[in-house]
Formats: sequence, C-alpha cells, structure tokens
Amino acid sequence: MRGFTQDDAHIMCRKDQVEDELKRVVNFILYIYEAFGFKKEDVKVYLSLRDPENKKKYAGHDEGRGFTEMVLKRVAEDMGLDFKEEKGEAAFYGPKLDFKVKDVIGRERQCSTLQFDFNLPERFHMEYTNEQGVAEQPYMLHRALLGSFERFIGLLIEHYAGAFPLWLAPEQIRIIPVAEKFVKYADKIHETFREKMFRTLVDDSNDSFSKKIRNAEIEKIPYTIIVGEKEEKD
Repeated sequence: MRGFTQDDAHIMCRKDQVEDELKRVVNFILYIYEAFGFKKEDVKVYLSLRDPENKKKYAGHDEGRGFTEMVLKRVAEDMGLDFKEEKGEAAFYGPKLDFKVKDVIGRERQCSTLQFDFNLPERFHMEYTNEQGVAEQPYMLHRALLGSFERFIGLLIEHYAGAFPLWLAPEQIRIIPVAEKFVKYADKIHETFREKMFRTLVDDSNDSFSKKIRNAEIEKIPYTIIVGEKEEKD
C-alpha cells in the first residue's frame, strides 16, 4: 500500500464537555452506518485500554488516562453499544473506541475510530483560559467517521454486490433510445434530469437495442428509461 485517504478530525474540548462530545460523535457514526445500509448487528465496538502493568509506555498522566477510559466505557454503556474491552490495545497517545463492520462473509473490517490524544496537546503546548482566568490543557478527541475511504468503498461494493441504492449509485439513470433518430430526444431528457441533479447517461453507442438493455442490467444501473416515438410525442 502506498497510501490511503481518511476523514480525520481533531476536536478540542474542556473536561466537562468530553462526554457530550463523545456521544455526538458516536451518534454521527451510527447515523452514517444506518444511512449506508448497515444494521446494528453488523457493527462491533472495541474499547481499547492501556496495559495496567506497563503504564510508562503511554502518553498523558494517570488521572487523565483514568478519566478518559472511564468516560469512554460509560458512553458505550449509556448508548447501548455492543462493545468489548481490550486491555493493552490502546494507542500510546490514548484510549479509543474502534468500530468494526462485518463484511458479506462475516469478517470484521476496521472503519470508524474515536480516540483520545494526550500526545499532541502536550507537545504543542495547547492551552485555553478557563472562566477563572487559569490556563488549562484541552482534551483532544481524534475521530475518523469512515476510516479509510478505500476500505469503506470496498466494503460497500461487497455489501451491495454492486447494486447500489439510487442515492449512492455512480450512475443513477441510463437513457436508451430505441433508434438513432431518437438520440436527440434522449439528450433532452438527459439534460432535464441533470438539471435536477440526477447522474444520467445516454447510451448512443452502436450496440443493438437488446444489448444496451443487457448492459444496463449487468452494470446494475438503478433505472433504465427507454425512449422512442411514443415517448417523444407524449
């Protein structure tokens, strides 16, 4: 692998904002999975905690570490997540929730992640001034909603076997004229759909009419529109 694309974001917040912010992100992640057609039982969550026997290898202080592990577990419980604790699996910079989605043959694929980062706020001397005028270091939440785009797209292709729902299909509508003399009318319909933000194509190739229909079926285009003399007159 040469590289991958990820929807990373880092959220800075106060200690008293951490729990609400975690719940917002988890809700967003679950909303995304539902929108893409994954069921609740398809998603398994792993709570990665530090190794209690080897605390020195982790960034941050004991109090902050203990608080973040506790609040992650509480959020997972309060939101009814199907989660499993994994001691010693935390990143060196903080504990995390990893969301893994089952593929079509039952394998778990790492997707979303929600992590605390004690390393960067310390290294970059991040501070904010609280209401008492005292400087404090913020808590940093590092989140990726989809994780690797490439992996998630692969997961979607397998999940739908290429037959994407209308909103997700790269090509939503294939317009097929029954003869060459109706191509101009097909182009007119194509532009009408384009103005409405639909993703459409006109098949004006030299293939036979039956092959054009077959191609649309093989390519799993959600909708195929056939246009001819009757449609043009109507």
